[in-house]
Amino acid sequence: MQPKTSWHRSLFTNHTFVYGINILHAIAGILPEPLRGLLFKLVLKQSGKGVYIDSRVYFKFPHLVEMGDYININRGCEFYPSHFSKARIRLGSHILIGPHSRFFAAGHDPDSGDFTDIGADIVVGDHCWIGGNCTILAGVTIGEGAVVAAGSVVTKDVPSMAIVAGVPAKFIRMRRINTTPC
Repeated sequence: MQPKTSWHRSLFTNHTFVYGINILHAIAGILPEPLRGLLFKLVLKQSGKGVYIDSRVYFKFPHLVEMGDYININRGCEFYPSHFSKARIRLGSHILIGPHSRFFAAGHDPDSGDFTDIGADIVVGDHCWIGGNCTILAGVTIGEGAVVAAGSVVTKDVPSMAIVAGVPAKFIRMRRINTTPC
């Protein structure tokens, strides 16, 4: 356990940071999309071209979030990397994320007296679709071309080209790509 003064200092630092992040998100919330995208491009660790971030998207530690090209993040999504364990959230390219999905790279050890941070990276491969209201937990890798059905809670890695659904998410089937024109 931390000494009391160290704990108070840490708590003050966290509250100050959260206050600043809330101001950032309040400003982003009133900006039109091109300016909101530019603001997030400045604060995220990496943000590629063609990234669309809808309103009310929240990044707890934006400097620990990396995004490739052509990503669409719908409204109300939340991203929680881990400041203490430096666990990142890394999104590839050509990804669709439905509204109100959450990514929790931060976590705590339930067997630790002070709930030690045990965050782990979340990685989403290229050409993925994360449905609305999904929860992706720490340490998960979602393979290239995978689909996560709406409302799923992903607790384990998802293979490339797989479709998963449920709580916890389970394998449904492999994708069958139809390349013939309509």
